[in-house]
Amino acid sequence: MSAGAAIAGRARAAGWDLTALLNAADPKASLAERQLWLVRLMEWLRRAPLEGEAERATPLPVLRLKHLLNVLQRHDEHRLAVGALLARFWREVDTVALLADFGFAPRTNFFGELGQRLRLRLLPITPETQDLGELFALLFPSERDAQWLAAIDDDTLARLVDALAPLAAQAGDWREPLVEGIAYLAAAVRASGHSGALRQRMSAELLADDPFRQLASSAERLGGHTRSGNDAALLQEAQYLRALLDACRRAAASVRAHLEQYGVSVGIVFETDQLRARCERIEALLNTLLAPQPARELLRLIADLAQQAQARRGIRSLFARHYSLLARKVAERSAETGEHYITRDRAEYRAMLRAAAGGGAVIVLTTFIKFGIGALALAAFWSGFAAGINYAASFVLIHLMHWTVATKQPAMTAPAMAEKLNDVSDDARVEAFVDEVAHLIR
Repeated sequence: MSAGAAIAGRARAAGWDLTALLNAADPKASLAERQLWLVRLMEWLRRAPLEGEAERATPLPVLRLKHLLNVLQRHDEHRLAVGALLARFWREVDTVALLADFGFAPRTNFFGELGQRLRLRLLPITPETQDLGELFALLFPSERDAQWLAAIDDDTLARLVDALAPLAAQAGDWREPLVEGIAYLAAAVRASGHSGALRQRMSAELLADDPFRQLASSAERLGGHTRSGNDAALLQEAQYLRALLDACRRAAASVRAHLEQYGVSVGIVFETDQLRARCERIEALLNTLLAPQPARELLRLIADLAQQAQARRGIRSLFARHYSLLARKVAERSAETGEHYITRDRAEYRAMLRAAAGGGAVIVLTTFIKFGIGALALAAFWSGFAAGINYAASFVLIHLMHWTVATKQPAMTAPAMAEKLNDVSDDARVEAFVDEVAHLIR
């Protein structure tokens, strides 16, 4: 029996007993066995009865974390063994893979992503990996992980930091993975911003200063200031980096105007969302790097990553996202057409009245012809064929004459109103939307 199986067997036999887990901590074990021990420890934290937890001020996993810290504080042999195991884990694992790559899968098509998620759900994930992004899915597989991580109080967090401080000293500067993650993310944002699919659709005015190229250079300088210990230069570069992130986000947002004019592409929308998400991740890493209490910001980042891990595994979330993109594609292409059905002044109102009168007259004629076809008592095939020709000719005539039909108004104006709800961040935009509703009703 392997050591990993032995750890699992002892944990089950002891009813998820903490003492059995701590006795099984072996810093000299193989990579897979050490990773599996961490997975079992996280399962012990999570594995608590749910009854009455809604009424508790502190989630049970947090209470178990406090108990774990108490045990390690009282027993030196356990503290040394667990500390040596975690120190080796931190030295060997690729932390940047979690900070820079996790959550940004290169999805090429819907079925490829669906197949990947089905494999993650049906096939077991191996713990024998140095990629912390892959191991993260084993450490935090529950929907409740983000909740109890965010519920860790300041006192418990301070005790956890004190317990891990010697390990951080052995592993080197704790800020190094953060600056490397920022550099890798900035390079990915630069590559996306310079790709032809997005660059050709962005505003030329917003790209005049080339914020994507400057973003990668600024991230490299930020890392240099961090390693040199120049705090004044670090803060100045961080402010400049934030300004570049804002410029990149505004450039990515300008793609939307092009899509509204020339048609929405699901692939382009996906790439734009990925670019914005990477900018948000850089912002989160930057906040952690510069925070007066970096432990709290790091914990918030881990909780957010745990929530993203759950979303990445869900089949339902994939379908919801995919059909949301398709609905947006249909809605935004219909929004421009819907603008023609909204009147804002007397001239537009008279034009709409004439167009509706012309369309109504054609529909009246179409209805009389339909009754005439029914009176001929034709065979079923010829009756349906004649009715189809009747309606097709009528709607083509309405289209060529630029008239309109009242029944098309709800289907066309609904996307137009939904498009205007994309940005109602201030009172002025809310007032503009209310005015638009009044114009529609009129």
